[in-house]
Amino acid sequence: MTSTTKLREAALTIFQRTLAEIDAEAVVSAHLRLDGDRLVAGEEEIDLGKISKLLVIAIGKASVPMARAAERILGDRITDGLIVSNAVIGSLPQLPILLGGHPLPNAASLEAASRALSLLRQHDSEQTLVLFLISGGGSAMFEQPIDPAVTLDDLQAVNKTLVNCGAVINEMNIVRRHLSAVKGGKLAGAAPHSRQVSLYISDVNSDDLTTVASGPTLPDASTIEDFQRIVERYDLANQFPASVVRSTAFRRLTDASQPPEGGTLNSHHLLMDNRRAMLEARHIAERDFDCIVELADDLVEGHVEAMMLAHIERIVLLQARHRGKPVALISGGEAICPVRGNGQGGRNQEFILRAAIQMHQFQTENVVALSAGTDGIDGHSPAAGAIADWETIRRAEAQGISAETHLINSDSFNFFRAIGDAIITGPTGNNVRDLRILLAG
Repeated sequence: MTSTTKLREAALTIFQRTLAEIDAEAVVSAHLRLDGDRLVAGEEEIDLGKISKLLVIAIGKASVPMARAAERILGDRITDGLIVSNAVIGSLPQLPILLGGHPLPNAASLEAASRALSLLRQHDSEQTLVLFLISGGGSAMFEQPIDPAVTLDDLQAVNKTLVNCGAVINEMNIVRRHLSAVKGGKLAGAAPHSRQVSLYISDVNSDDLTTVASGPTLPDASTIEDFQRIVERYDLANQFPASVVRSTAFRRLTDASQPPEGGTLNSHHLLMDNRRAMLEARHIAERDFDCIVELADDLVEGHVEAMMLAHIERIVLLQARHRGKPVALISGGEAICPVRGNGQGGRNQEFILRAAIQMHQFQTENVVALSAGTDGIDGHSPAAGAIADWETIRRAEAQGISAETHLINSDSFNFFRAIGDAIITGPTGNNVRDLRILLAG
């Protein structure tokens, strides 16, 4: 077995074990506890003796395992609720499940928002507790436009444009919040008298909770000016449907209807984020593979080519600094990866395809690069990501496969599928952004 083969196996093992350590159901179970009539949620205690109705509303890619944990802990104390996900992972919870669209909203996305708003309004009282379980991906799978003139087709066009225009997730979600009747705290605003607790699994930078699923339970801090700057920066007015462009004026008129700050009845608790995944990966690399590990906290967002070059340069320097010892560079976040062609792929696989070309060109030996989404989904492909080394391009060329052609066509998935280096996990029931693991021997 070559050293490169061992490095590849180690990188895959670190990723797989990290996914197991950040299991969403286990994380919720660790932060939600019932002691008689006392519910400990996050960092607070709630007297359930004063609560007559308990609603559980779970939204996002981790909603099913999060809700499963809540059901196991709260049992028949749950009065009603709803789960909105893009996939069912593991055993089915008892609460009704709607499969919203992702990355584009579908009819179920609209139905989910409508049903959640109805539930909250119907049960709104000082004796109601609403437990919101929020995770990334909810922006697409849970939606109601603020302007009735905006159709589902319009929403799909908006989301497709946002995903492909080069905007970072915070910018995308500012636009989404300004066009939505449930984002930016408006969902929570449907039950102003109820006690509300929100538990989050974050897929955003710096744990800005207003950006997770576009902040359905937190007031929007962005302004109409922020919205307009993003629209101008990416020329969105010339790409969005006419009904959406007209609705910006409608949105300006409704700014005053933003829900007020939560006060004592509303609380928000972050349970897990990308940094937690990075720390778990570091621990596994150190404990199980005796690696010297560097966390690249500064390599979070940026254009995919620049991000790739920075990672390769840093792992080579780390390798040179610790010759004779295994080293690891671990980072997280999301690269910006505009779509240019009509192939299948995503930012993780394009990052690795570019890394493979770079390592081949400069003969970067004994280095392995892996990048994958913790949700198990990379772009519009069935893969979570991919893995490569300095021999990847040579192996592809031996099969008549052109890396450059696949890169130009945004077809990184089919490149890696053909040579057996696509990482396919299926939906994981989690979402704490991407994880990049570079190893050197």
